[in-house]
Amino acid sequence: MSINEQIISSFPVKKVAVIGAAGRMGRWFTHYFAQSKALRVSVYDKSKFKFRIPECVDRCNTIRDCVEEADFVIICVPIESIVSVVKECLMYMKEGAALSEISSIKKQVFNVLRSARKDITCLCIHPMFGPATKRSRIIKNLLIPVRNRAKEMRYLRSIFPRSKIEVISDPDLHDEYMAVVIGLTYYLNLVLGSVLSKLDLRTMKKVAGTSFGMQTMITESILNDSPELVTSLLRENPFNKTYISKFLAEAENIQKLVSGTDENATKRIVESIKSRMNKLTDTNKSYLDFYRAIEYLKTFDNKK
Repeated sequence: MSINEQIISSFPVKKVAVIGAAGRMGRWFTHYFAQSKALRVSVYDKSKFKFRIPECVDRCNTIRDCVEEADFVIICVPIESIVSVVKECLMYMKEGAALSEISSIKKQVFNVLRSARKDITCLCIHPMFGPATKRSRIIKNLLIPVRNRAKEMRYLRSIFPRSKIEVISDPDLHDEYMAVVIGLTYYLNLVLGSVLSKLDLRTMKKVAGTSFGMQTMITESILNDSPELVTSLLRENPFNKTYISKFLAEAENIQKLVSGTDENATKRIVESIKSRMNKLTDTNKSYLDFYRAIEYLKTFDNKK
C-alpha cells in the first residue's frame, strides 16, 4: 500500500487546515496531506509563500477562514507564537474537531491544550524529523498525552500510519530531554561552526578524514536552519542553561587536563568517559554504524 493510500484509508477526517504553512515544516505538512485526493486542505500564513501551493489546496486570508470548517488543524508556527496562535484557532474551531501543534518546547502550550474546550481533541506532538525528510519514509513523532493517551495515540497513528511514536509523560520532561537532544547539539555545533568559519575550511575538508567530514556535515546542516529558529531553540527552553553550563564545565575540566603536564590524567578521563558510555550504549556498534552510514552516503553520491 502506498503512503497516499494509507492516508486515505486511515485518516478519520475530510478537511485539514495547516497554520504556518509558508514555513518549512508547514510546507512539509501541506504537501503531505495534499497527497490524498480524499482530503480538502486549507492553509494560512501571515508570511509570503515562497513555494508553489498545490492546486488542490485552498489558501485562506485569516486563521478563522482556515480553521472554522476543518476537522483537523495542525499548527506549525515559531515557538514564540505558538501559544497565541493555538488560542486563536481554538476560538473558531467547530465542535468535535481536533488540533495538533508541533513546537519544540511544550510547557506553556501544553497548559493551553489541557484547558481547551472538552469537545476538541488536542494533540501535543513533536515531529523528530526535518522538512527535507521524504514523506514516504518512516518517521518518528513524540507524543505528550494531554487528556486521553490511548485516544491521542490512535489519532496520531491515523495521521502517520508509518510513524514510530515515543510517548513522554509530561511537558517538563520533554523540554528537559530536548535541552540535550536539540539545545546542546545546536549549541556545540554553533560553537564549532564559529571556529571553522574563521579557518580555511575548504583545504581542511580536502585533507580531512571521515570523522571530520561527518561532523562538518552535521554542523553545516544545522546552520541551514534560519537564524530565528536557532535562536528560539537556544533561548526559549529554560533547561538549556543547565546543560550548556554542564557542557562548559566539562570542557573546562578536559581543557585543563589536555593543557597540563600529567599525560596519565588525560588518559584516565578518556577511559572514565568511555567506561560510562559503554554502560549506556554499545560504542563498538556505533563505530560500525558510523562507517556503514559513510558507505551508504558514498553509494548515494555515486548514483547522482
